Amino acid sequence: MGGNNLSVPLDHAKKTGVLSLQNKKLDKFPEDILNLRRNLRTLDISNNKIDELPEDIGVMQMLRTFKIDENKLGELPKTIGNLGKLEALHLSGNPLMDWPTPIHRCSNLKHLDLSRCRISEISDGIKSLKKLDYICLSNNRLQNIPEGLCELKVVEIDLNCNDIAVIPVGLVKNQSLRVLRLDHNSITCAGIPTDILGKSTISTLSLEGNPIDLRKFRELDGYDKYMERYAATKRKCD
Repeated sequence: MGGNNLSVPLDHAKKTGVLSLQNKKLDKFPEDILNLRRNLRTLDISNNKIDELPEDIGVMQMLRTFKIDENKLGELPKTIGNLGKLEALHLSGNPLMDWPTPIHRCSNLKHLDLSRCRISEISDGIKSLKKLDYICLSNNRLQNIPEGLCELKVVEIDLNCNDIAVIPVGLVKNQSLRVLRLDHNSITCAGIPTDILGKSTISTLSLEGNPIDLRKFRELDGYDKYMERYAATKRKCD
């Protein structure tokens, strides 16, 4: 574990419920963390070299925020689904490649970051995350958006830097969706359903870096209604 003495931050975490072990050159998950299972609410082990989480991670029943960005995880243990109070999970920059299905049992999850994880497909089982309101899947290898994601009440979806060619009309069903980021994909005007512009609640549709003919885009049915929503949101922010 890089020779780090973790006794001081561990003792501090017993009092605060917050443990930050970023940039500690850890190559294994410190087992002593499991002794904090009764009071640890936030755990940040980002920017290390950890390649697996222990099966016992499921005992961390009080954990609400778990940051594991920039490690070497290839998969998640099934027991991570036992983290019933987990609300935020950050896994950016891990070489997962396959969709981490164990997270589907994290029923209270609200914030999910799986950017830069080499993922090529979103599992339809994502629909089980009923409380999710933000998901980031940017910089992956995705080519489509599954129906399961359309069924959620997510407020913001970040799919920048993938290879998606079509926006599914099913996203119209999500009347909570306000921000859809699809910069640097493969979307043309043919891949933008007019109902997404005219009937959805999306007020920020980001499409920079796509092969879109702007003149044709502005002529699409529903474009004016979308711009009304966009302008109204911008006025609130100004």
